[in-house]
Amino acid sequence: MVKQMWTGMAFKAEEITVMPPKVYLFGFQVSETLLYTWVVMLILIIAAVIIRLFVIPRFKTVPRGIQNVLEIVVSTCEKFTDSQLGKRGSAFAAYIFTVALVIVSTSLIELFGFRPPATDINFTIALSLMSFVLINAFGFYYTGFLGRLKWFIKPKAFMLPINVVTHAVIPVSLSFRLFGNMFAGMVVMNLLYGVVYLSIGIPAVLSIYFNLFHVGIQTYIFLVLTMSFMEETVAYGAKR
Repeated sequence: MVKQMWTGMAFKAEEITVMPPKVYLFGFQVSETLLYTWVVMLILIIAAVIIRLFVIPRFKTVPRGIQNVLEIVVSTCEKFTDSQLGKRGSAFAAYIFTVALVIVSTSLIELFGFRPPATDINFTIALSLMSFVLINAFGFYYTGFLGRLKWFIKPKAFMLPINVVTHAVIPVSLSFRLFGNMFAGMVVMNLLYGVVYLSIGIPAVLSIYFNLFHVGIQTYIFLVLTMSFMEETVAYGAKR
C-alpha cells in the first residue's frame, strides 16, 4: 500500500493498493483487472470484425490504405521474431503480436483514469504462464522428447537440479519484472498527479512517457525475454 501526504505543500497522493479493488458485476464480485481486460478485448474484437467485414472485405493484390498498414505490421512482427528465433520465428509471430497488443492496449486505459491490468500481479502471471507453456511446447516440437531431456542435463548430468530450478522460475521472472515496472510507473504518476503545484503541464508530459514509451519498453523486454527462452530450449539436440 502506498500513501503519502505532504501537508506543507498541499500534497496528498491517492491511496494505492497492490491488489486492485473489487467490483460487482451481475451480482458477482470480480477484480477490476478482469473487467478492464475483457472490455479492452471486446473493443479489439469489434474493431477487428469491423475492419475485416466493412473496411477490407477483400484483400487486394496491391495493398492500399489499412490493408497496407496491416501488412506492414505483420511483416514487421515476422522480421522481429525471425531476428530472435531464425527461420522458426514466423510460426510465433501471431502470438508475439497478440501479447504485445494486449499489454499495450490494456495499459493505455490509464490515460482515461483507469488502473492498467498490468499493475495486477495476477495479470502478469497469466501472461507469463502462457509464454512458459509455449516455450516448452517450442522445445518439445523442435528437439523432440529426448532432445528436451538433454537440455536439462547440459553441459553435464549433475546440472539437472540447477537447470530444473532455473527453468521453473522463468514465469516468476517474467511476471514480476513486468508487474514491478508497470506498478512503479503507476505509483510515480499517482504521486505526481497529487502535487497541486505540478498538476498543470508536467504530469501530462510525464504521462506520455509512462503510458506510452515506458509501456512500449516493458512490452519489448517481455517479448524479447520470451523469445530468448524459446531459443535457449533448442540450443541442444534440435531436429528441425
